[in-house]
Amino acid sequence: MEYVDQAVEYLRQGFGTVNDPKGLIIALAAVIFMGSWRQWLPISLVAVIIHIAIERLAPVLAGGGGDVTLPPIMEETFWTRVLVLFLGYLIITGVFFLIKSMFFRGGAKAAH
Repeated sequence: MEYVDQAVEYLRQGFGTVNDPKGLIIALAAVIFMGSWRQWLPISLVAVIIHIAIERLAPVLAGGGGDVTLPPIMEETFWTRVLVLFLGYLIITGVFFLIKSMFFRGGAKAAH
């Protein structure tokens, strides 16, 4: 039962992390390129990579004179955060794609 509680906690953290404007915009852009449910896992993984890249480049892009830093890929906390982000993007992109497929499926059938 402890593993189930831990998995549910990771899902909650992932949803909470992605549920900010940056994460929602990344998820919306990812869903635009998503054509089928088979692309769900790769699209979510790409969204995580984009999320991390934006976090690392934000100080430079803001014009504050920040340095470009590499992510700490040798630390366990980094990979835990990647897993949490991945689970969050799985939830958000799944919900967004479900909504997209419900709206655009009816329009395509009516056009033919």
